[in-house]
Amino acid sequence: MDIDKKTLRAIKKECREMAREMTREHYKLYDDIWWDRIKIDSALYDHGKETIREINQRMPNLLTHDPNISPLDIVSERYGFESTSDLVDFLLAYTPRGPVEERFYEQLLAEHMGDETSAKQTEVDEVPF
Repeated sequence: MDIDKKTLRAIKKECREMAREMTREHYKLYDDIWWDRIKIDSALYDHGKETIREINQRMPNLLTHDPNISPLDIVSERYGFESTSDLVDFLLAYTPRGPVEERFYEQLLAEHMGDETSAKQTEVDEVPF
């Protein structure tokens, strides 16, 4: 497979942009919750101090003592979680974006390069005998 540098660079750029967009879509709910933030209150303490500390490590500045911010139960209702436990589990499942975006990029690049290889192979005349 011979692809010139300019074409390869364009393919990589396109794949990187697509991966970035896919990552944005994948993390949209996390971003929405993060912009609203969650007030630390008794409902959150019911899940344990260890849970609060772990959420703070995974998502810094998400939890706050600001009285003007919505508590956990209201945030879980606002975003369609069945219970506060579901929201806490969702927050604990958060992973950094970088590795996710890189995985999307690698998958897109592999698919695109596979398509390029397929296109090159179909251009060759094959004699059926």
